[in-house]
Amino acid sequence: MRALLDRACARHGDAPYLVFRDTTWSYARTGEITDSLAAGLLALGIAPGERLAIRLPTGPDHLFLWLASAKAGIVSCPLHPDLSEAEAGAALAFLEPRAVVRASGAIAVGGTVAARVEELLAARMSLAGADHPTADTIATILTTSGTTGAPKAAMLSHRMAVLTGEAFASWLGLTARDRLFTCLPLSHINARFYSTIGALAAGGSLAIEERFSASRFWTWLRETGATEVNAIGAMLKILLERPPSEEDRAHGLRLVYAAPALGREAHLEFERRFGTRLVIGYGLTESTFGFIHPLSGPRDLDSMGIPRRHPDSALPSDVRLEDGEVWLKNPATFSGYFKDDAATNEAFADGGWLKTGDLATLGDDGSYTFAGRKKLVIRRRGENLTPGEVEAVLEAHPAIAEAAVVGVPSSLGEDDVMAFVALRPGLSASEEELTGFCSARLAPFKVPTRWQVLDRIPRTPTQRIAYERLTRSE
Repeated sequence: MRALLDRACARHGDAPYLVFRDTTWSYARTGEITDSLAAGLLALGIAPGERLAIRLPTGPDHLFLWLASAKAGIVSCPLHPDLSEAEAGAALAFLEPRAVVRASGAIAVGGTVAARVEELLAARMSLAGADHPTADTIATILTTSGTTGAPKAAMLSHRMAVLTGEAFASWLGLTARDRLFTCLPLSHINARFYSTIGALAAGGSLAIEERFSASRFWTWLRETGATEVNAIGAMLKILLERPPSEEDRAHGLRLVYAAPALGREAHLEFERRFGTRLVIGYGLTESTFGFIHPLSGPRDLDSMGIPRRHPDSALPSDVRLEDGEVWLKNPATFSGYFKDDAATNEAFADGGWLKTGDLATLGDDGSYTFAGRKKLVIRRRGENLTPGEVEAVLEAHPAIAEAAVVGVPSSLGEDDVMAFVALRPGLSASEEELTGFCSARLAPFKVPTRWQVLDRIPRTPTQRIAYERLTRSE
């Protein structure tokens, strides 16, 4: 990543790279800031290979810290800004970072505040002489967190970051004339690898906002001059459900990259109403190469698209279905789960194939259509969560004897979180009370929106929760 950044900054100089509201940073200025910031992090005693946790929302400070840590060979570990204190605490205890950038901007090294982000940004320090990270060096760890149990954290290398950015620019035909826009969290691989590194690889620019807002979305795109935007989860359906407005086409957007597929009719409606091309893709934190709708030629709008590759045809990118499960094999694949050899071994089959846990069917035209998830994972608002982390919070409520959580279809696509609870004898709890209890302990996307009280939670003969029976009963 350091080599990619250095090349891009030398090549594009005074051309804009980053736009945030009323401020623009050129490639040259981005290079200066990230060099100095990388040197500053090293000067604080954070060594290459050590972990830096970042608790900041999407914004220039977070983005510069991400790029600077990569230049220094430091492993950045972003935490989702909506995590509760309990969730963030569990993630930090698991990650054991050398330093933490707190939400206040304070940088604590070994538990002691050593500097503030604005101080390092204002400094003029030289990175000359610092070792370059290798392609296999871990650039970032992206983690999901719960209040109990070990979170799963994917280790992603510099090679994976660079290949993803280069490939993303190729898949969408991005050039130096394009301005990418994202309002997705920088704790996501989407904003980190596709948007941030994709803009660098294309020589284009990147406009960012802290979080999605349906009411301001098209205004942002018009004001920033964006030509491409990434969307995930229910964002597209939310935009479609808003009343038509003159804002709908008052933009220069030519491409929207999104997942999951909307389905043919909604897909075409989106393109007609907003006057832009919608490109559907499929990828994972564990492997960014998957599927994409082609920019030209026939496309199956109900599908995830066709297998995607790096523009260097010498780099392999293979797909196969094993009992309906999608297996991927390509160089843009994660390096394993942090502190979890068992999960890492389980993720890979012989020969280096990544087992995605997602099911698909293969059409006659070579496109793959999503058919469900093999893993017990709920996807809501573009986030993945596991039932266990919500169940643990619910069972801490004094009125609840046991709980089970499942994902059920949402009118906005993806899942709603539904909780089944069995109450302790003689006790009661309203939906409002339970919602408030969860809201105080969980990120908003993890809080159940649908509830059902049962006499008991159904279980298998081995006393595991019988999730399939819960789904049928709902």
